[in-house]
Amino acid sequence: MKAKLIRALQITILAASLSGLGWGTYRIVHYLRTAPRFEVKSLAVSGVGGPLKRVTEDQIIGRTGFEVGTNAFRVDLDAIRERVERLQWVRHAVVQRVLPDQIIIRVVEREPIGLGRIRGEVYQFDIDAMILDVDPVSTVSFPVLDGLRQDDKAGNVRKVDVYRRVLEELGSAELSEIHINDAEEVSVVSASDPIIVNIGMTDFRNRWIKYLQLKTQIQQQYPQAVKVDLRFRNQVIVRMKDDENPGEQVIWGGEKKTL
Repeated sequence: MKAKLIRALQITILAASLSGLGWGTYRIVHYLRTAPRFEVKSLAVSGVGGPLKRVTEDQIIGRTGFEVGTNAFRVDLDAIRERVERLQWVRHAVVQRVLPDQIIIRVVEREPIGLGRIRGEVYQFDIDAMILDVDPVSTVSFPVLDGLRQDDKAGNVRKVDVYRRVLEELGSAELSEIHINDAEEVSVVSASDPIIVNIGMTDFRNRWIKYLQLKTQIQQQYPQAVKVDLRFRNQVIVRMKDDENPGEQVIWGGEKKTL
């Protein structure tokens, strides 16, 4: 009987303690959510690694759906981040609560890495293959990527990866256009002549060097050439401009290795 009384007393004490703890927690939470000192007085916006270039502070604040004077603990940081990241030029946003009365938003902007032509219109795109309106701030010139689609995110990501590999191997200064089809085969157009050069899916640099070695001879001996195909081992194939009977011929290959 004594043991039962002790057990009942312990349960009563524990229940009272938990009740007191719960009430104390409620009072603390109520205070944090209602005290005037936690009303947000400022919303600070900044770029990560430097000043904002392509999105303005007003654009970001306008997306937050936030009003100064809101209690800091009632601010939904994730919701603000998601809304800010819907801005075209925002790649990532970090939203932080700085007590007692400040909210800070730090933004990573998107950086264009190329130009893309979609249905005759020219856009910029970034490393994530995000299609962007042409940015007037950017002064860098890029070769135009032909092959992107407005509604094919996965395919665009793969093509942008290929585009970057082509630029790494060939450089951007010599090229005006890069065409990538759905099979991820690459054709390029030099900035100095309009011939389309098919360099396949791999070994871009060596195939391009081969073309440059033969370029002058091709221009002299085949002035009607519109396309050079370097996809096949030990062969260079030229397609002529002939609307009625377009012709192709091997001009360098195998044992001959001559034009």
